[in-house]
Order: sequence, then structure tokens, then C-alpha cells
Amino acid sequence: MRAFLKNSQAAGDASVGDRPRPEAGPGEVVLQVAGCGICGSDLHAVASDPGFEFMRPPVVMGHEFTGTIAALGEGSARFSVGDRIIVISIQGCGNCLVCRQGDTHICGAKRIVGLHYDGGLAEYVVVAERHLVPVPPALDLAVAALAEPLSVAVHAVLGRSTIRPGDRVIVSGPGPIGLFCGRLAQLAGGEVLMTGTESDAALRLPLAERFGFRTVNVDRDDVEAVIADHARGAGADAWIEASGAGPAFGAAIAGVRPGGTVTVVALFAGAVTFRPTDAVRRELSILFSYASQYGDYLTALRLLEDGSVDGSPLITSYALDDAGAAFDDARAGAVVKAIVVPGKPATSV
Repeated sequence: MRAFLKNSQAAGDASVGDRPRPEAGPGEVVLQVAGCGICGSDLHAVASDPGFEFMRPPVVMGHEFTGTIAALGEGSARFSVGDRIIVISIQGCGNCLVCRQGDTHICGAKRIVGLHYDGGLAEYVVVAERHLVPVPPALDLAVAALAEPLSVAVHAVLGRSTIRPGDRVIVSGPGPIGLFCGRLAQLAGGEVLMTGTESDAALRLPLAERFGFRTVNVDRDDVEAVIADHARGAGADAWIEASGAGPAFGAAIAGVRPGGTVTVVALFAGAVTFRPTDAVRRELSILFSYASQYGDYLTALRLLEDGSVDGSPLITSYALDDAGAAFDDARAGAVVKAIVVPGKPATSV
């Protein structure tokens, strides 16, 4: 079969190649992949950035994927061949206290498919049956791959944060998770301002406006004036930081009202300087939100199925043999969300 692999620990050493088609062991299934999204963490992993030293290449990349069950291993009984599923990307051990409480995504022994072991940027992949979630029959499987990043936004906005009708909400970072966070805040009744940089001006900020958000370009506009107008001069009720940029975190702390809330869902490449005294004096709530769990996937799939969240404008699809180009485009910000579709004909020459 064809697959996109991180070949070694050398920065940028990743390519499409041939791999043996995997076989399911006890409690596992073979999944024929229908679509696999490329995430910012995939870009960091291919670049061998700090924080990804745990990878042991060669590893097939990809953790945002859906597909159809092609074969069952011994003892697999929850699903049948032909069932449509999505894979929970961050997988707890299932035995510790944290997992038994349902917080499998923050298990100390968690593993991430496509980083710790072979993932979904391939024609076929093997996954333990206990990490599967059924996809509603009416939902396109390639679009359903968006349920993974949407589940992260569900966890951050609906699980960790509290957005009330009429709240003035600011979201920094108009990537897929930021856009999804903005949409969920909007569904909760919040009035959303999305911040981005000049690199977002051509594609992502216009898409945010299409979703009905007010936008501000922090490299070009009078940011303080726009935020003050959006928040009626009182500071935002809630700020969701989805960019992973140190200045955005500082702006969030400064930009919420006394008693306001900052929810951080982004991952940061480096350290961020933070002096808490002002936040203490204004009694801010600073929350951190990481990934998602089973119930968040169910909510995300429902939102995609009933149309409450329309992810299709975010998607640019690529053939598996064009996965290298998909990574290049994602890294350059030329697309919002690259989805690799193994059944799609290749365009590379």
C-alpha cells in the first residue's frame, strides 16, 4: 500500500512510499482510510521541532482520519466490516484513574496515532477497536475527518469555557481550531471577534468573515481600538487563544475584563513570559484545554451532521501521492485544512 511516512528524525525527512498492508491483531480492526487531515502538530513533527523527540521513525503520519472497516481481528465485536468510523487520535491506557474518570486524553501513558505509531496517511491502517467512534450514515467520510479538530474546539469552548448569550468573545488564531472555536462561541450566543496576522489576510480572515465573525488584522489595523469597540470599552468577557503565539497570549490577558476568562487551546513552540500580578488583581480565570475525549467526538459529529458547523469551506483535498504537496501548502498557509483522500487520483507529475 501507499503511505506518507516520517522516515527518520532528520528535519523534513518525510515522503510517500510503499509499506506492507497491515493486518489486525486481537481487538484490532483494519481500516480503509477515506480521508485524513493534516494538523499543525504534523507539520511540527515532520520538521522535528522540539516536543516531538518521542517519535521513533519510520512512522506513518496522520491522526485526523476516518474510513471503513475492512477486516476484524480476533475478539473484535463492537463493529462490523463495512462500518464507517472515526478514530480517537489521543488514546489513553484505559486502566488508570484518569482514564476511568473519562479523561483519556490527559492520561500519563497516552499514545497518539500517527506520532507514536502508524497513522492514517495511508490506504490502510490498524487501530484498536476501543478507540473507534461510529460516523453518522448521512455524513460524508472525508468531511467527517474534521470531527477530530472540531472535537478539540468542542472540548475548549463547550467543555472548559463558559460562553453566555451576549458575551463579547475574542478568538486569536483563524486556523481550523480557532474558526471552530469561534463558531461554537457564536452558537452559544457570543459575539465573536477573530484576530489574525497579515499571513491570514488573503484566506483565513475572509473565511472568518464568511462565518459571520468580525475580524482584525493585528499587523495592519488599530487593534486596541477595534477590541475596545467590540468589547464596549470594558474588555472581552472571554478570550480563546488558538494561535500559539506568545504576543497573542499577552494580548488575551490584557484584553479581557476584570473577572473575565482566557482559555488557551493552542500549543506553543517556546516559552511565554507571563507576570501574573495584573491577572491576580483583576481576578481572571485562565484555563488550559488539551485535545478531546470520546463525548467530544460525538458532539462534533452531531454538529457536522446537522449542519450547525459547516466545515466544507475549510477543506482542500489531495490525493495520497500528493501528500507532500499537501504538507507544503499547509506549511505555507495556502490552505485552511488539507485533507488527504487516498481514493482521489493523483495530480503530481
